Amino acid sequence: MRPLKHLPHWSHKNHNQSLAFWLAVMKHHLHLISVLILAMCSGMISCASTPEKSLKKEGFTLSYRDKISAKDKFALGSSINKIQLAHPLKISELDIRSHLDSLMFEEMSLFGKKKHVFLPEDIDRIARLLTKAFKHAPRHKVIHYELETSGGTTEGDIFASKDLIHWRFNSIKGMGFSLRSYTGWGNANWRMVPQSGQRYHATTNLMGTRANENWIIAKLVPEKTIERPKQNNRRISKRKTKAPSRAPVKEADSPEKSSDPALEEKLQLLKDLHEKNLIDEKEYDQKRKDLLDTYL
Repeated sequence: MRPLKHLPHWSHKNHNQSLAFWLAVMKHHLHLISVLILAMCSGMISCASTPEKSLKKEGFTLSYRDKISAKDKFALGSSINKIQLAHPLKISELDIRSHLDSLMFEEMSLFGKKKHVFLPEDIDRIARLLTKAFKHAPRHKVIHYELETSGGTTEGDIFASKDLIHWRFNSIKGMGFSLRSYTGWGNANWRMVPQSGQRYHATTNLMGTRANENWIIAKLVPEKTIERPKQNNRRISKRKTKAPSRAPVKEADSPEKSSDPALEEKLQLLKDLHEKNLIDEKEYDQKRKDLLDTYL
């Protein structure tokens, strides 16, 4: 009887090779699966990070931003996420116009004046669009806008909470807000000036409570505002007062007749600059006239 051929070594080797082959196949498939999962995750992330669709019309851009991501870099320790939004909001265009007209700011400089944030022509461009934006605003998102003006871009966020409307500005007429106050020539910072029925948003942290001077809060139903005088009428009235003679003008220009300490301080500073030859005669006269026209 012929003996059987024993090939244990050959069969064991083939078995190991087969096992290694299938392990390699499984490893390849697992790699493909992991690549697909990463691709899907990256796609979801990219979709989630895609900016909201915006409306652009005549130099005015509107968009909705999630309130979680709409943090105020000037309000340390605070964000809109802590505020319960009252969106969507039904508010009349007349009320929006009244709010826009009431917003005032001032430059933190020697000759800083209180000015309206929005000009009448700006209000005509954006009032109706803001009214519609409030009516369609998602409950967890704020309204972000950018308005191109002749002086630069005015940018900020608008949103409503219970019985209140919030106006938070990042820049006004091209001037970005800063926590530092600049008083040097040409480096003016600015701050909002609360009017009747308005106040600053306050931030509380370990350092205490601080007012955010770029963030104005007002009642949803605005108080009656005083209509701003038309520029043409103001120019005419000034010409009429200057027409009779130059003598009364010189008398009115004297700082002794003003009891405003701020005016006296600025006039004195201007005089010191002139005496030190830091400004010439023409600039001195022009700046002095600007100051007197503002306060008198």
